[in-house]
Amino acid sequence: MILEARSAGCFSWTYVLKANDRPIGKFEGQWLSESVTIDLTERRHLEFRKISWLGSQFQLVDLEDEGLLCECDRAGLLTSAWDLNLSVGAGQLVKPGWFDTSYEFVQSNETLARVDRLGWCERGFIVDGGDILTAEDLVMIGLVYHTIQNRQRRQHNNSGGAAAGS
Repeated sequence: MILEARSAGCFSWTYVLKANDRPIGKFEGQWLSESVTIDLTERRHLEFRKISWLGSQFQLVDLEDEGLLCECDRAGLLTSAWDLNLSVGAGQLVKPGWFDTSYEFVQSNETLARVDRLGWCERGFIVDGGDILTAEDLVMIGLVYHTIQNRQRRQHNNSGGAAAGS
């Protein structure tokens, strides 16, 4: 299965989700929070919920019954890897190479999914997860990647102003 999240417009915080080119829902980013609400077409609502204010722990929760679907946390302070617990069990989201923009979900030394940005000028991401992972797993992988990209963008924007005054 291939999950794609594409920005609805140039300045929009709304992303349209498609699974194998079929629309399945949307999510909207929030201005001051890393949490995200996902509205799926079958009237199902999920939340990518940040657990603590300072940490990097997230859970993907079904809002109907507050059921936990997936969870993740940073693998450590000096690594870009993330520990994910999906429907298939625990694994890591890791960068395959130093200059890669993509990440791979690896479990028992086997790559089960790959996530990358859509392109240089288009906001969003694409997750290729084969047939093993569920749609919720791919949403989780994509939203962790989305969070990583947003944090890198904010860090880059904040460091640019400090360097100019030096």
